[in-house]
Amino acid sequence: MLEELNVKNIGGITTASLKLQGNFTAVTGESGAGKSSLVRALELLAGKRAQVSYLRVGEALGEVEGAFLADHIPSLPEELQPQEGVWVVKRVVTSEGRSKSYIQGHVVPLNVLSRAMTHFMHVQSQFSQLDLLDENNQLDLLDSYGGVKLLQKKMALADIFHKAVEMERKIQDLYRKRKRVEERYNGAVELIQLLKELNPSLSSEYEWENELRIVKEAISRREELESILIVLEGGMASSGLEGELENISLQLKSVIGSNEDIEQTSQSVLMALQQLIRQIRELISSKTSLEELKRRHEELECKLGSLRKCKRIARVSTMEELVEYYTAAEREISWLSESLAEIETLKEKLNKLKKDVSQHALDLRSLRTEIAKQLEETVNSHLRDLGMESTRLTVYIEEMKKVRANGAETVSFMIETDNNLPAPISKVASGGELSRILLALQMALPEEVLPKLLVVDEVEAGLGGKAALLTGLKLKELSTKCQIILITHEATIASLADQHFRVTKEGEESYVKELNDEERVQEIARMLSGTSEIREAIAHAMRLLNLRKR
Repeated sequence: MLEELNVKNIGGITTASLKLQGNFTAVTGESGAGKSSLVRALELLAGKRAQVSYLRVGEALGEVEGAFLADHIPSLPEELQPQEGVWVVKRVVTSEGRSKSYIQGHVVPLNVLSRAMTHFMHVQSQFSQLDLLDENNQLDLLDSYGGVKLLQKKMALADIFHKAVEMERKIQDLYRKRKRVEERYNGAVELIQLLKELNPSLSSEYEWENELRIVKEAISRREELESILIVLEGGMASSGLEGELENISLQLKSVIGSNEDIEQTSQSVLMALQQLIRQIRELISSKTSLEELKRRHEELECKLGSLRKCKRIARVSTMEELVEYYTAAEREISWLSESLAEIETLKEKLNKLKKDVSQHALDLRSLRTEIAKQLEETVNSHLRDLGMESTRLTVYIEEMKKVRANGAETVSFMIETDNNLPAPISKVASGGELSRILLALQMALPEEVLPKLLVVDEVEAGLGGKAALLTGLKLKELSTKCQIILITHEATIASLADQHFRVTKEGEESYVKELNDEERVQEIARMLSGTSEIREAIAHAMRLLNLRKR
């Protein structure tokens, strides 16, 4: 519980120190006296984001410090835990709009403070009634009433639901990766086969191109030598130079007759020509045959063609890039094959998870239905105690087609009266009725779900007479489960508090003072009649305060 509250330069309060006793504290004062300044201070303590408007005008710094009695605060490290049962929280606000949060003297991020205060302290204003109209909050309220058993069911569903979602995401990721791999390595199977047949090295392309150039030159030389031989020896179409020379020798002999010198010269020329032909033939025979050269030429062109085709398939320009692509392609093509089996395995697991999700969702709905009946009975009992005998809360659970992490149903709180069919709370309940319905719901919640400290800001608006008294009695009863600080204008409710503070205003400054028994009588009388000087009001105030002691 909150044991001490110190406020400095917040709203209209320059300085205030409240030492709290008992579980039910009332804070009263005339309209505009500065009660809202105290509410702002408590909101800062609860972890609400600071605003410059919270700071007292003209001041550079504002502070709120609270000392709580506590044993252990969930989610906090050891150095931020209570020491000897005391837990100190502090907020500092500056005129620049900045703020600092402290726990046990250590500076902490605001979200750490807010998270720690979530189940420790709650500030509830008239606007909290709006939360009651939100179906998401209605579902949470129902689940809160379900206690540990329902929480475990809910967590089990959420856990298996997220596993199913993660499994589905993994399958989709595999399909997307398969598509990327198939697009990137389209034709890679043919490429891999070609490269395995070629078995190239990083220098193969250069070596093959160089060898092809040499082979082309060798073929060209061979073909020229063959042409020369045809010229010398003749072919199918001509007798060649050798035959021509023999014919010329015969013609010379026919024209000039026998001439030994000419015959010798002719014979020498013919023999030299025949020697040249033999040498050329020997040269040709000592080299690779033209057929082999042409075969090698075709082979090299084929290899280079295949290599260029591989480059086109891989969309690369260098051998280094091709080798890198080949290595990746082998790995990815192998993965494509394996991934199909992996996807099938995951699909089987996903189907099982989906069945488990459906079963958990059904179990959760069944438990929620059971809890809803119990909540209805408890809340309606409290509503009768609050003077709303003809009003009944009905919890409608509507099945959804799609399962979510928190179940497959929506929850709607409906109000039914003797003369009307069930309708949403927002359609039929007035502000005062909403206050009492919200109070009845809080009364129904297990003690472990309620915050340790509940700050209630004028939720009695719209109530009066018997309804206000009954509401006060319920707040008194609720204070046995958690500490309540009530900011109120209702004398009947304020009179039931264990402790009473009054906020007054002098000029631009607000003061907070704890009231003794006599001062309480005067304040209650003022709240009843607008002044503390009317004898009947004082007598009525005394009767109300005596009622608290019963």
